[in-house]
Amino acid sequence: MTKINQEKEWSDDKRWNPFNSYKLLSQTYRWRLIQRGGQIPQPVLVTIDPVNACDLNCHWCNSSQILEQSKNILSRKALLGIADFLPTWKSNDHWEKGVESICIAGGGEPLLNPYIGEFIDQCVGNGIHVGVVTNGTHVDKFIPSLAKCTWVGVSLDAGEPKTFQNIKGKDKFEGILNNMKALIEYSRSNKTVLSLPGQGYGVSYKYLLHPDNMAEVFTAAQIAKSIGCRNFHLRPAGIPWHRIGESDSFFSDDTLALASLKEQLSRARDLENKNFGVFGITHKFDRSLNASNHFYQCHAIFMTAVFMPASNGNENSFNLGLCCDRRGDSALLLGEDLTSPKNILSLWGGKHHWGIFDKIDIPRCPRCTYQPHNQLFEKVILEDNMTYRFI
Repeated sequence: MTKINQEKEWSDDKRWNPFNSYKLLSQTYRWRLIQRGGQIPQPVLVTIDPVNACDLNCHWCNSSQILEQSKNILSRKALLGIADFLPTWKSNDHWEKGVESICIAGGGEPLLNPYIGEFIDQCVGNGIHVGVVTNGTHVDKFIPSLAKCTWVGVSLDAGEPKTFQNIKGKDKFEGILNNMKALIEYSRSNKTVLSLPGQGYGVSYKYLLHPDNMAEVFTAAQIAKSIGCRNFHLRPAGIPWHRIGESDSFFSDDTLALASLKEQLSRARDLENKNFGVFGITHKFDRSLNASNHFYQCHAIFMTAVFMPASNGNENSFNLGLCCDRRGDSALLLGEDLTSPKNILSLWGGKHHWGIFDKIDIPRCPRCTYQPHNQLFEKVILEDNMTYRFI
């Protein structure tokens, strides 16, 4: 049976890239302070969900449960309050800096929040590095602010308009490409942060792999390079958390399909140059593209957090979740309907936080974004298999 070669997720000369989970080792000295009863360090990165709403209908949406329940939003007041709080969040005396970076994503499409440009501006002004994951339909409304970000990932997930419409329910493919081109050109012309030369900067063409788009990987990579994207970023789609048990995977052991994917990725890497890279990220999956959560407990809930709209509909308050893969799961909420970011200080690392940790059932989790975080904690910090104090 054909399997995907996980050792060749990227070319040898592009090993040091933003998708390489070895970068987590740089946080070892922060994360080794995670101990029950201790003073848990604040996250180096948090996720911000500015709105629970979306203008597309992706087959694999991991936020569909939230979107069906409500269309809540974070107000301008709430967003700017979070932006000012993050650099001051210091939960441990060892760390002078607060939160250093944010990923703006969402239980939906983040750029549907009309205040997102101001939020980005405020975060950047406060010294916070910003990344954005968007479906691209509203990029044109926030180009000056998006150009201040470290990276912007646009989830196109197709190589042709017909396929895009089939898997997302709208005819928006060409419009999104035009938005991406406009952002790339603006960033280059104005020499903004987004245009800096590092592999992790710039606009990424994101491709969430699904049986319905497996045949267009090479085509999409060609488009990505032609419009000036820095990265083409592919990873397999996973079953959402609330559908675990209905099905184990979107993928079957289709030898021909997997062989075609491997061949397309190989061809796509022939397009690479110093300004364009192709990354087929599979290390969080097994060789048949199924979830592969090889760890025992989820220490990642002490490493990051998710700010999201409040469940009570109050736009000036927010919920604090602990897992971006389980948005909408009340069991992973550290705080609900919080009226001030400072409320977090009494919750982070407290009894309730550890209570959530004790109750997480790993087999009930979907493909885990934080699998490498948890493996690092167990294998490097707890077991010290790498004797990380030696260089």
